[in-house]
Amino acid sequence: MTNHSTISVLVTNYNNAPWLRACLDSVLKQTRAADEIIVYDDGSTDDSLELLRSYGAQICLIEGRHNDTRSPIQSQAYGLAEAFAVSTGEHIHLLDGDDFYEPNRLELYEEVWSPDVVMVQAPMSMIEESGATIRENYDRSKQRKNYRRDTYLLNDVHFYYPTSALAFKRDYMKKILPFDFSLHEELAVDARLSVVAPLFGRVVARKETLCSWRQRRRSVVRSGSQSDPLASTLRRHRYFNYMASRHGFRPLILQLNLRFLRQKARRFFPAWMSAPFVRVPEGR
Repeated sequence: MTNHSTISVLVTNYNNAPWLRACLDSVLKQTRAADEIIVYDDGSTDDSLELLRSYGAQICLIEGRHNDTRSPIQSQAYGLAEAFAVSTGEHIHLLDGDDFYEPNRLELYEEVWSPDVVMVQAPMSMIEESGATIRENYDRSKQRKNYRRDTYLLNDVHFYYPTSALAFKRDYMKKILPFDFSLHEELAVDARLSVVAPLFGRVVARKETLCSWRQRRRSVVRSGSQSDPLASTLRRHRYFNYMASRHGFRPLILQLNLRFLRQKARRFFPAWMSAPFVRVPEGR
């Protein structure tokens, strides 16, 4: 679909100076230009601010103040909310300060928006800190024709790519932001936005790889409880059911989620799950 909607790219940054220029230049060199690029810097202590200021009027820079009482997830969420508050675009594209877009990212996303679509996503290329490609993270399970139907059919919400792969309708973002961290404080920002999106409209996934996702040792999603699949499943389900109840939708039944049952079996019966399958001979 040809679309002439306005586009805002929201970049959140904290101490990503070595990769920040590649990030911003990838937005500035798009085949379909963004109408505005808003960068929230969370009080970086490296060279990020000097670099960001050098872009002048090409970006809208919000110089935040780092708050050590906030977790990294809360800091990212706060920065996103601040950037969104000053944005004006109808389509909101997200980007972490150490990731970057392919040149036709915005153009190809714009092709699939329609009045009933609230979210668009696409696979990412996983890269090392140096920029070397690790692998493409195309995931067939995330490419679905009807996300809302499959959410309730499978009682699952694990269908979405990370932050820099996501774009949302402005009206949907207004329903979700600001985040409430009184519950589910460890749930990542991208999950908070994506898992409930099908309740409010259609989600579309492109098949092309349109963003690079930098795998860093200090990445939030790779540290602590964020790397525990069972804990992640529990967090996502609890958040979905909380938001579903809040907005008048029916909850999911965790005990009918095969992913959860497999993860639980691996946790509590690791020897049994890792044992080789042995075929029992039929009786004579």
